Amino acid sequence: MTISFLLQRASQLINAVVEKLLLVIGSSICVILFIQVFFRYLGSSLGWSEEVSRHMLVAITFLGGTAAYKRASFIGLKGIGHGLGPRFQRIVVVALQALTLACFTILAWFGITYTINAWHHTSASLQIPMTIPFAVIPLSAAIFMVHVLADMTISLSDDRSGS
Repeated sequence: MTISFLLQRASQLINAVVEKLLLVIGSSICVILFIQVFFRYLGSSLGWSEEVSRHMLVAITFLGGTAAYKRASFIGLKGIGHGLGPRFQRIVVVALQALTLACFTILAWFGITYTINAWHHTSASLQIPMTIPFAVIPLSAAIFMVHVLADMTISLSDDRSGS
């Protein structure tokens, strides 16, 4: 097995888990907010519901970004250099992937630092360490990095075959 195959397989498996997790989190937000509205209608309120929903929405944003990247749902820049030939276009794609990888590496580094520093801070209503909701930042950055590396192996293997 090649590293390219292993990265492709890991990227696909991680994305499958993330997409299922997104469904669970999204459904949970809907249920929690429905119950919150119901309880407010009855005259009482669930103090924790808004905080939990907010943290889940942040998780959906970061994890959803990884699924969108994997599905290639972002605006692409692959058209740059299209008129200059396939070899130049591959160079541009690999360069963009390297810049993307660098960006997510920086995000992971700062996400880990931020998450560790948040250990002593607690959330307002749940009283849990803020490390728990903040952990989605370095986790999603690591997932992005796996996806980008998997894409880079494809781009680089295409480049060798096109030479």
